Amino acid sequence: MNFPYIYNFYSTRKIMFLVIIACIPGIFTKYYFFGSGTLIQILFSILVSLLLEVNILKLRFKKIKNNLQDNSSVLTSVLFGVSIPSLLPWWMVVIGLFFSIIIAKHLYGGIGQNIFNPAMVGYAVLLISFPIDMNNWHERDFSISFLNDFKQSVNIIFSKNYKCSINSDNSTNYINKNITPDAFTEATPLNNFKIKSHLEDNFFPQESILKNKKVTIQNSWKYINISFFLGGIFLFFKRIICWRIPISFLTSLGIVSMITYFYSKDLFMSPLFHFFSGGTMMCAFFIATDPVTTSCTNIGKIIFGCIIGFLVWIIRNYSDYPDAIAFSVLFGNMIAPFIDYNTKTSGYGHNNI
Repeated sequence: MNFPYIYNFYSTRKIMFLVIIACIPGIFTKYYFFGSGTLIQILFSILVSLLLEVNILKLRFKKIKNNLQDNSSVLTSVLFGVSIPSLLPWWMVVIGLFFSIIIAKHLYGGIGQNIFNPAMVGYAVLLISFPIDMNNWHERDFSISFLNDFKQSVNIIFSKNYKCSINSDNSTNYINKNITPDAFTEATPLNNFKIKSHLEDNFFPQESILKNKKVTIQNSWKYINISFFLGGIFLFFKRIICWRIPISFLTSLGIVSMITYFYSKDLFMSPLFHFFSGGTMMCAFFIATDPVTTSCTNIGKIIFGCIIGFLVWIIRNYSDYPDAIAFSVLFGNMIAPFIDYNTKTSGYGHNNI
Protein backbone atom coordinates (compact mmCIF):
# COMPACT_ATOMS: atom_id res chain seq x y z
CA MET A 1 0.00 0.00 0.00
CA ASN A 2 1.28 3.44 -0.91
CA PHE A 3 0.72 6.91 0.47
CA PRO A 4 0.58 10.01 -1.75
CA TYR A 5 2.46 12.19 0.70
CA ILE A 6 5.61 10.06 0.84
CA TYR A 7 8.70 10.48 -1.40
CA ASN A 8 7.77 13.84 -2.87
CA PHE A 9 8.71 17.40 -2.00
CA TYR A 10 5.16 18.55 -2.85
CA SER A 11 2.30 18.37 -0.38
CA THR A 12 -0.69 16.13 -1.20
CA ARG A 13 -2.79 19.22 -1.85
CA LYS A 14 -0.21 20.63 -4.28
CA ILE A 15 0.15 17.31 -6.12
CA MET A 16 -3.59 17.00 -6.64
CA PHE A 17 -3.80 20.62 -7.79
CA LEU A 18 -1.00 20.22 -10.34
CA VAL A 19 -2.62 17.09 -11.77
CA ILE A 20 -5.88 19.02 -12.19
CA ILE A 21 -3.97 21.80 -13.95
CA ALA A 22 -2.37 19.23 -16.26
CA CYS A 23 -5.86 17.99 -17.22
CA ILE A 24 -6.88 21.41 -18.58
CA PRO A 25 -5.55 20.93 -22.17
CA GLY A 26 -7.40 17.63 -22.47
CA ILE A 27 -10.56 19.09 -20.96
CA PHE A 28 -10.74 22.02 -23.35
CA THR A 29 -9.87 19.84 -26.34
CA LYS A 30 -12.69 17.55 -25.35
CA TYR A 31 -14.98 20.54 -25.01
CA TYR A 32 -14.00 21.70 -28.51
CA PHE A 33 -15.10 18.40 -30.04
CA PHE A 34 -17.95 17.32 -27.75
CA GLY A 35 -19.45 20.59 -26.62
CA SER A 36 -20.50 22.15 -23.34
CA GLY A 37 -21.67 18.84 -21.92
CA THR A 38 -18.04 18.03 -21.08
CA LEU A 39 -17.72 21.08 -18.84
CA ILE A 40 -21.14 20.48 -17.30
CA GLN A 41 -20.26 16.90 -16.41
CA ILE A 42 -17.01 17.95 -14.75
CA LEU A 43 -18.60 20.75 -12.72
CA PHE A 44 -21.54 18.57 -11.72
CA SER A 45 -19.17 15.73 -10.78
CA ILE A 46 -17.18 18.07 -8.53
CA LEU A 47 -20.36 19.23 -6.79
CA VAL A 48 -21.66 15.70 -6.25
CA SER A 49 -18.32 14.34 -5.05
CA LEU A 50 -17.92 17.16 -2.53
CA LEU A 51 -21.43 16.54 -1.18
CA LEU A 52 -20.72 12.84 -0.87
CA GLU A 53 -17.38 13.55 0.75
CA VAL A 54 -18.89 15.89 3.33
CA ASN A 55 -21.61 13.44 4.32
CA ILE A 56 -19.32 10.43 4.60
CA LEU A 57 -16.82 12.46 6.66
CA LYS A 58 -19.64 13.39 9.04
CA LEU A 59 -20.59 9.73 9.39
CA ARG A 60 -16.95 8.86 10.09
CA PHE A 61 -16.57 11.74 12.58
CA LYS A 62 -13.69 13.21 10.58
CA LYS A 63 -12.74 16.88 10.28
CA ILE A 64 -14.44 18.07 7.12
CA LYS A 65 -12.32 21.12 6.35
CA ASN A 66 -8.98 19.38 6.72
CA ASN A 67 -10.00 16.44 4.55
CA LEU A 68 -11.54 18.54 1.79
CA GLN A 69 -8.41 20.68 1.48
CA ASP A 70 -6.35 17.82 0.00
CA ASN A 71 -8.16 18.20 -3.36
CA SER A 72 -8.40 14.42 -3.77
CA SER A 73 -12.17 14.45 -4.27
CA VAL A 74 -11.91 17.23 -6.82
CA LEU A 75 -9.27 15.33 -8.79
CA THR A 76 -11.35 12.14 -8.70
CA SER A 77 -14.39 13.99 -10.00
CA VAL A 78 -12.36 15.72 -12.74
CA LEU A 79 -10.93 12.42 -13.97
CA PHE A 80 -14.35 10.80 -13.75
CA GLY A 81 -16.15 13.69 -15.43
CA VAL A 82 -13.73 13.90 -18.34
CA SER A 83 -13.97 10.12 -18.88
CA ILE A 84 -17.73 9.84 -19.26
CA PRO A 85 -19.77 10.86 -22.35
CA SER A 86 -20.74 14.52 -22.46
CA LEU A 87 -24.51 13.86 -22.39
CA LEU A 88 -24.68 11.12 -19.79
CA PRO A 89 -27.77 11.73 -17.58
CA TRP A 90 -27.17 13.19 -14.15
CA TRP A 91 -28.44 10.21 -12.16
CA MET A 92 -25.88 7.92 -13.79
CA VAL A 93 -23.18 10.39 -12.79
CA VAL A 94 -24.40 10.26 -9.18
CA ILE A 95 -24.33 6.46 -9.20
CA GLY A 96 -20.79 6.39 -10.57
CA LEU A 97 -19.50 8.94 -8.07
CA PHE A 98 -21.17 7.10 -5.20
CA PHE A 99 -19.07 4.05 -6.02
CA SER A 100 -15.99 6.23 -6.54
CA ILE A 101 -16.15 8.26 -3.33
CA ILE A 102 -18.07 6.08 -0.88
CA ILE A 103 -17.20 2.52 -1.94
CA ALA A 104 -13.77 2.74 -3.59
CA LYS A 105 -12.30 5.45 -1.36
CA HIS A 106 -13.89 5.74 2.09
CA LEU A 107 -14.92 2.12 2.49
CA TYR A 108 -11.20 1.32 2.46
CA GLY A 109 -10.34 4.09 4.91
CA GLY A 110 -10.00 7.23 2.80
CA ILE A 111 -7.11 8.81 0.93
CA GLY A 112 -3.94 6.74 1.00
CA GLN A 113 -5.81 3.58 2.02
CA ASN A 114 -7.79 2.67 -1.10
CA ILE A 115 -6.47 -0.20 -3.20
CA PHE A 116 -8.46 0.63 -6.36
CA ASN A 117 -8.46 3.84 -8.38
CA PRO A 118 -11.71 5.56 -7.31
CA ALA A 119 -12.45 7.24 -10.64
CA MET A 120 -12.03 3.97 -12.55
CA VAL A 121 -14.25 2.08 -10.10
CA GLY A 122 -17.13 4.49 -10.76
CA TYR A 123 -16.46 4.42 -14.50
CA ALA A 124 -16.37 0.60 -14.58
CA VAL A 125 -19.65 0.34 -12.68
CA LEU A 126 -21.37 2.59 -15.23
CA LEU A 127 -19.74 0.81 -18.17
CA ILE A 128 -21.04 -2.55 -16.99
CA SER A 129 -24.48 -1.24 -15.99
CA PHE A 130 -25.13 1.15 -18.90
CA PRO A 131 -22.93 0.04 -21.82
CA ILE A 132 -24.97 1.78 -24.53
CA ASP A 133 -24.91 5.16 -22.83
CA MET A 134 -21.24 4.88 -21.90
CA ASN A 135 -20.05 4.11 -25.42
CA ASN A 136 -21.64 6.91 -27.40
CA TRP A 137 -20.38 10.46 -27.66
CA HIS A 138 -22.14 13.63 -28.71
CA GLU A 139 -20.40 15.61 -31.42
CA ARG A 140 -20.40 19.34 -30.94
CA ASP A 141 -22.67 21.31 -33.26
CA PHE A 142 -20.46 24.17 -34.51
CA SER A 143 -23.44 25.93 -36.08
CA ILE A 144 -24.91 27.00 -32.74
CA SER A 145 -23.55 29.39 -30.13
CA PHE A 146 -21.96 28.39 -26.85
CA LEU A 147 -25.05 29.54 -24.94
CA ASN A 148 -27.43 27.45 -27.05
CA ASP A 149 -25.11 24.47 -26.87
CA PHE A 150 -24.91 24.88 -23.10
CA LYS A 151 -28.72 25.08 -22.74
CA GLN A 152 -29.23 22.05 -24.96
CA SER A 153 -26.67 20.02 -23.02
CA VAL A 154 -28.29 20.96 -19.70
CA ASN A 155 -31.71 19.93 -21.03
CA ILE A 156 -30.43 16.51 -22.06
CA ILE A 157 -28.29 15.78 -18.99
CA PHE A 158 -30.96 16.84 -16.47
CA SER A 159 -33.98 15.71 -18.46
CA LYS A 160 -36.79 13.75 -16.83
CA ASN A 161 -37.67 12.22 -20.21
CA TYR A 162 -34.23 10.88 -21.13
CA LYS A 163 -34.31 8.09 -23.69
CA CYS A 164 -31.44 6.55 -25.61
CA SER A 165 -32.11 4.74 -28.90
CA ILE A 166 -29.72 2.99 -31.27
CA ASN A 167 -29.74 3.69 -35.00
CA SER A 168 -28.87 1.24 -37.77
CA ASP A 169 -25.44 2.86 -38.24
CA ASN A 170 -24.51 2.28 -34.56
CA SER A 171 -25.15 5.92 -33.71
CA THR A 172 -27.35 7.02 -30.85
CA ASN A 173 -30.24 9.44 -30.56
CA TYR A 174 -30.92 11.18 -27.26
CA ILE A 175 -34.63 11.91 -27.28
CA ASN A 176 -36.18 14.63 -25.18
CA LYS A 177 -39.47 16.41 -25.85
CA ASN A 178 -37.94 19.69 -24.63
CA ILE A 179 -35.06 19.86 -27.12
CA THR A 180 -34.55 19.94 -30.83
CA PRO A 181 -33.23 16.79 -32.57
CA ASP A 182 -29.69 18.16 -32.81
CA ALA A 183 -28.39 15.85 -30.11
CA PHE A 184 -26.85 13.13 -32.21
CA THR A 185 -23.97 10.91 -31.23
CA GLU A 186 -21.62 8.54 -32.94
CA ALA A 187 -19.64 5.55 -31.79
CA THR A 188 -15.95 5.96 -31.08
CA PRO A 189 -13.30 4.46 -33.38
CA LEU A 190 -12.91 1.54 -30.99
CA ASN A 191 -16.66 0.86 -31.22
CA ASN A 192 -16.51 0.97 -35.00
CA PHE A 193 -13.58 -1.42 -35.05
CA LYS A 194 -15.58 -3.92 -33.04
CA ILE A 195 -18.32 -3.80 -35.65
CA LYS A 196 -16.44 -3.45 -38.91
CA SER A 197 -13.39 -5.56 -37.94
CA HIS A 198 -11.17 -3.37 -40.08
CA LEU A 199 -9.80 0.15 -40.12
CA GLU A 200 -9.34 2.86 -42.68
CA ASP A 201 -5.75 3.47 -43.72
CA ASN A 202 -5.89 7.28 -43.43
CA PHE A 203 -5.90 7.57 -39.66
CA PHE A 204 -3.88 10.79 -39.93
CA PRO A 205 -5.56 12.71 -42.79
CA GLN A 206 -3.64 15.49 -44.52
CA GLU A 207 -6.46 17.99 -44.18
CA SER A 208 -6.20 20.09 -41.06
CA ILE A 209 -8.87 19.31 -38.53
CA LEU A 210 -9.29 22.98 -37.69
CA LYS A 211 -10.24 23.77 -41.30
CA ASN A 212 -13.03 21.24 -41.35
CA LYS A 213 -15.64 21.76 -38.66
CA LYS A 214 -17.40 18.53 -39.54
CA VAL A 215 -14.78 16.53 -37.73
CA THR A 216 -15.09 12.83 -37.12
CA ILE A 217 -15.08 11.09 -33.77
CA GLN A 218 -11.86 9.38 -34.86
CA ASN A 219 -10.02 12.66 -35.40
CA SER A 220 -11.33 14.14 -32.16
CA TRP A 221 -9.91 11.34 -30.01
CA LYS A 222 -6.54 11.73 -31.69
CA TYR A 223 -6.27 15.36 -30.63
CA ILE A 224 -7.69 14.65 -27.17
CA ASN A 225 -4.96 12.06 -26.60
CA ILE A 226 -2.31 14.49 -27.80
CA SER A 227 -3.61 17.07 -25.29
CA PHE A 228 -3.42 14.61 -22.40
CA PHE A 229 0.06 13.62 -23.57
CA LEU A 230 1.15 17.26 -23.26
CA GLY A 231 -0.41 17.42 -19.80
CA GLY A 232 1.52 14.28 -18.87
CA ILE A 233 4.78 15.84 -20.01
CA PHE A 234 4.01 18.78 -17.71
CA LEU A 235 3.57 16.37 -14.79
CA PHE A 236 6.83 14.65 -15.68
CA PHE A 237 8.83 17.86 -15.65
CA LYS A 238 7.17 18.87 -12.38
CA ARG A 239 8.31 15.52 -10.97
CA ILE A 240 4.76 14.57 -10.03
CA ILE A 241 4.87 11.27 -11.91
CA CYS A 242 7.64 8.78 -12.63
CA TRP A 243 8.54 7.90 -16.22
CA ARG A 244 8.51 4.14 -15.61
CA ILE A 245 4.76 3.51 -15.67
CA PRO A 246 3.85 5.66 -18.73
CA ILE A 247 6.81 4.43 -20.79
CA SER A 248 6.34 0.76 -19.90
CA PHE A 249 2.59 1.01 -20.50
CA LEU A 250 2.97 2.58 -23.96
CA THR A 251 5.89 0.32 -24.88
CA SER A 252 3.99 -2.82 -23.95
CA LEU A 253 0.88 -1.71 -25.82
CA GLY A 254 2.94 -0.59 -28.82
CA ILE A 255 5.02 -3.76 -29.15
CA VAL A 256 2.09 -6.15 -28.90
CA SER A 257 -0.09 -4.13 -31.26
CA MET A 258 2.77 -3.72 -33.77
CA ILE A 259 3.46 -7.46 -33.92
CA THR A 260 -0.19 -8.36 -34.38
CA TYR A 261 -0.79 -5.50 -36.84
CA PHE A 262 2.01 -6.73 -39.10
CA TYR A 263 0.57 -10.24 -38.78
CA SER A 264 -2.87 -9.15 -40.00
CA LYS A 265 -3.75 -5.54 -40.79
CA ASP A 266 -7.39 -6.50 -41.31
CA LEU A 267 -7.86 -8.10 -37.89
CA PHE A 268 -5.76 -5.94 -35.59
CA MET A 269 -5.34 -2.23 -34.92
CA SER A 270 -2.08 -0.40 -35.54
CA PRO A 271 0.03 0.97 -32.66
CA LEU A 272 -0.84 4.55 -33.65
CA PHE A 273 -4.52 3.73 -33.50
CA HIS A 274 -4.09 2.29 -30.01
CA PHE A 275 -2.08 5.29 -28.82
CA PHE A 276 -4.50 7.92 -30.09
CA SER A 277 -7.89 6.29 -29.50
CA GLY A 278 -9.96 6.05 -26.35
CA GLY A 279 -8.30 7.04 -23.10
CA THR A 280 -4.79 5.73 -23.80
CA MET A 281 -2.78 8.85 -22.95
CA MET A 282 -5.03 9.74 -20.05
CA CYS A 283 -4.43 6.27 -18.65
CA ALA A 284 -0.68 6.43 -19.21
CA PHE A 285 -0.11 9.77 -17.43
CA PHE A 286 -3.13 10.38 -15.16
CA ILE A 287 -4.76 7.08 -14.20
CA ALA A 288 -2.07 4.41 -14.06
CA THR A 289 0.32 6.75 -12.23
CA ASP A 290 -1.92 7.16 -9.19
CA PRO A 291 0.62 6.96 -6.33
CA VAL A 292 -1.77 5.17 -3.98
CA THR A 293 -2.93 2.26 -6.13
CA THR A 294 0.15 1.50 -8.21
CA SER A 295 3.33 -0.39 -7.45
CA CYS A 296 5.92 1.47 -5.36
CA THR A 297 9.17 -0.26 -6.38
CA ASN A 298 11.06 0.79 -9.50
CA ILE A 299 10.97 -2.66 -11.09
CA GLY A 300 7.39 -3.08 -9.93
CA LYS A 301 6.33 0.10 -11.72
CA ILE A 302 7.74 -1.21 -15.01
CA ILE A 303 5.99 -4.56 -14.55
CA PHE A 304 2.78 -2.78 -13.54
CA GLY A 305 2.82 -0.62 -16.69
CA CYS A 306 3.61 -3.56 -18.96
CA ILE A 307 0.75 -5.62 -17.54
CA ILE A 308 -1.76 -2.80 -17.99
CA GLY A 309 -0.60 -2.17 -21.57
CA PHE A 310 -0.92 -5.84 -22.46
CA LEU A 311 -4.37 -6.05 -20.85
CA VAL A 312 -5.55 -3.01 -22.80
CA TRP A 313 -4.59 -4.76 -26.04
CA ILE A 314 -6.25 -8.03 -24.96
CA ILE A 315 -9.54 -6.43 -23.93
CA ARG A 316 -9.73 -4.13 -26.96
CA ASN A 317 -9.29 -7.05 -29.34
CA TYR A 318 -11.03 -9.97 -27.65
CA SER A 319 -13.76 -8.61 -25.37
CA ASP A 320 -17.16 -7.04 -25.91
CA TYR A 321 -15.95 -3.72 -24.51
CA PRO A 322 -14.40 -1.31 -27.03
CA ASP A 323 -12.02 0.34 -24.58
CA ALA A 324 -10.18 -1.34 -21.75
CA ILE A 325 -8.63 1.35 -19.59
CA ALA A 326 -10.79 0.94 -16.49
CA PHE A 327 -10.68 -2.85 -16.34
CA SER A 328 -6.94 -3.00 -17.05
CA VAL A 329 -6.12 -0.41 -14.37
CA LEU A 330 -8.35 -2.07 -11.78
CA PHE A 331 -6.73 -5.44 -12.43
CA GLY A 332 -3.33 -3.80 -12.12
CA ASN A 333 -4.41 -2.22 -8.82
CA MET A 334 -5.45 -5.64 -7.57
CA ILE A 335 -2.07 -7.26 -8.25
CA ALA A 336 0.07 -4.25 -7.28
CA PRO A 337 0.70 -5.58 -3.71
CA PHE A 338 1.77 -8.93 -5.19
CA ILE A 339 4.17 -7.14 -7.57
CA ASP A 340 5.64 -5.10 -4.70
CA TYR A 341 6.10 -8.19 -2.54
CA ASN A 342 8.09 -9.95 -5.25
CA THR A 343 10.15 -6.95 -6.35
CA LYS A 344 11.07 -5.40 -3.02
CA THR A 345 14.75 -4.93 -2.31
CA SER A 346 16.53 -5.67 0.92
CA GLY A 347 17.83 -2.86 3.04
CA TYR A 348 21.52 -1.96 2.95
CA GLY A 349 23.58 -4.43 4.96
CA HIS A 350 20.73 -6.93 5.20
CA ASN A 351 21.43 -10.47 4.00
CA ASN A 352 18.64 -12.56 2.55
CA ILE A 353 18.20 -15.86 4.34
